[in-house]
Amino acid sequence: MLHVMICDDETASLTFLEALVREWAAERKWETHITPYRNAEQFLFGREDLEEADIMLLDIDMPGASGIDLARRLRREGKNVQIIFVTGLVEYALEGYDVEAVSYLVKPVERERLFACMDRARERCRREEPVLLLELAGGTARVRLAQICYLESDAHDTQVYCVRPVYALGTGKGTEPCKGREPARKKEVLRSRTGIRELEERLMLSGGSFFRIHRSYVVNLAYVSRIARKEVLMDSGESLPVSRSRWEALNRAYLDYYKGGSQ
Repeated sequence: MLHVMICDDETASLTFLEALVREWAAERKWETHITPYRNAEQFLFGREDLEEADIMLLDIDMPGASGIDLARRLRREGKNVQIIFVTGLVEYALEGYDVEAVSYLVKPVERERLFACMDRARERCRREEPVLLLELAGGTARVRLAQICYLESDAHDTQVYCVRPVYALGTGKGTEPCKGREPARKKEVLRSRTGIRELEERLMLSGGSFFRIHRSYVVNLAYVSRIARKEVLMDSGESLPVSRSRWEALNRAYLDYYKGGSQ
């Protein structure tokens, strides 16, 4: 399913854009979930309960944080969402090239122009970083490999521990993170109905930096901070057991990972 978010403070424009996106999705026969927001702050406080967006249509000129502010925030957080800016003033289209927007739409938005931009954004989504699809009890989740910290076997299921940066709102303009503060790491645990061996095979085929350290654990080497004889210490501070037979291979894989300059 494609997840599209639209952020525009003008009710008429928000309704119009949502209708056009639904028409575009129906014409292409793509299952699409659309979430509308009236400003950047509403999006930032409401997005935690939603899947991350694939495509965002952002109004540039909004009260408070602008669409440019929001886009730059998302890029700082490492989000690869495809961004299409919508603006009523042509001069605003010169801003924000550093966020790698798909394109700019000038109001009033033309149907053909929007459809072309959505097609381009959809094509970009297909070329994005690899993801892992997880079958959950309540449906399916799509997780980027770079956000997976480690996997833990749990009977016939697998607990997938994911991390992502969470920025605090600053006291200055827009949505800048507080000065002098590093982004915190928010951990999310997803219970997959797939066994750990099958998930490990999928991860290896996707080319990720994953290694089985124990019959019950597979770790992302990017989040390993230290390796000891009987355990590994993760960036989160968690300690995970290492099988005696896997220790030497783990050290080699860890050295190869960093020598290769990965991530």
